[in-house]
Amino acid sequence: MKCSLFLPLLLLLASFPAFASVYEEVTDDPRRSGGIYYAYPVESDTAPSPPEGYEPVFISHYGRHGSRWAIKEWKYTMVLNIFAAQRRNGNLTPAGERVEKMVQSLWDDAQGNAGALTPLGERQHKAIASRLADRYPALFADSMAVRAYSSTEPRCIVSMAAFCERLKEMKPSLEIIRTVSPGNMDFIAYSTPEAKALGSDTASWRPRFNEWCDTLLHPARIMSELFVNPSEVDDHSQLMWLLHDIAVAEQNTTVRTGILGIFTPGERFALWRRLNGEMYIKHANATLSGGIGPRSAVSLLKHIIDDADRQLASNHPGVTLRFGHDTNLIRLLALMQVEECADSESSLEKFHLAWQDYRVSPMGANLQLIFFRNTAGHTLVLLRHNERPAALPLSPHPGTTHLYPWAALRAYLLSRLNNPDNEPPNRVVKYSRIGQ
Repeated sequence: MKCSLFLPLLLLLASFPAFASVYEEVTDDPRRSGGIYYAYPVESDTAPSPPEGYEPVFISHYGRHGSRWAIKEWKYTMVLNIFAAQRRNGNLTPAGERVEKMVQSLWDDAQGNAGALTPLGERQHKAIASRLADRYPALFADSMAVRAYSSTEPRCIVSMAAFCERLKEMKPSLEIIRTVSPGNMDFIAYSTPEAKALGSDTASWRPRFNEWCDTLLHPARIMSELFVNPSEVDDHSQLMWLLHDIAVAEQNTTVRTGILGIFTPGERFALWRRLNGEMYIKHANATLSGGIGPRSAVSLLKHIIDDADRQLASNHPGVTLRFGHDTNLIRLLALMQVEECADSESSLEKFHLAWQDYRVSPMGANLQLIFFRNTAGHTLVLLRHNERPAALPLSPHPGTTHLYPWAALRAYLLSRLNNPDNEPPNRVVKYSRIGQ
């Protein structure tokens, strides 16, 4: 009887790809528990070679700004005020005293820098620029023209500056036209009124989501580590996630306190699921949000298509760079139905299996479309998400895995513009990881 039950289990497991579980991914690298605060992990790029006779003619790029300081400074001051009050009352344990000092160190570094790009963020964009120019040097040759657009947020502007500075270091005669204009926000960082309402504190999904979060978080252990009498501290769950939010921001700065170590692997995983779930609902393809988030990327996708049409029609090589935000990149990837970025899920318990924010949009995340053309004028396009080949629900060019004929890709992308709520006919929904 035992053997008859065991064999089907082995066959089932053998049918899955050999990936780690999501739980293992998050616990193997605790920084991933920060989700969108995960510092860009890529240090080398990959790309298949185009078929013989095809040469690169155009690059269309959208990049999230690099690593930044935390945006909400009130989280630091709220936590420090709680710890100061408990210290005055003699309610801090030795561990609590150590954690208070850690938070103070992080606050000393973060104060006045809310949302600003950190030195790490600049290095990330310089490295991405170097790899892109090294892989496609013909498009960054002397006197080539590069157009660069940025969101009006300073962290995006500085990301663009770092990227372009590195290109100029490599090719001083490169012509780079940089644009930062409020008018461009309509495509580079747009949110529909419906998307803004979906993200509000009064959105209809929040009560159900908050109830679910309460089942995830179990703060009793860490509260007893930090306080002599935890009952004297209000709202244990809130303090737990505030501490985690502060802890995961550390990886993007130059300060190293080790504060993430105050949480157990299971606690970090639960806290990440809360962060991941909120981003999934607000910006990606969670069923309960009805596709509202991805619709905000329609103007960005239209800009990408129109810009490519103009560039290809000119018969001149070129590069277009765009620098924006995590939300806009997440929505674009979901709208385009890029593999691992677009699965739909209705169960809160399975959100983390369908979609992982640290994979989709870490700090410095990017989408690159590389266009190749042969002498007959036939054009192929390679998609790279975070400098790795990315798949679409579209048949690739024969003999390739990630290169799509531009005519077919363009028609597909136009269909996404015109019917963003429709499922592509060839899309296969699958979870990219197994296990928890």
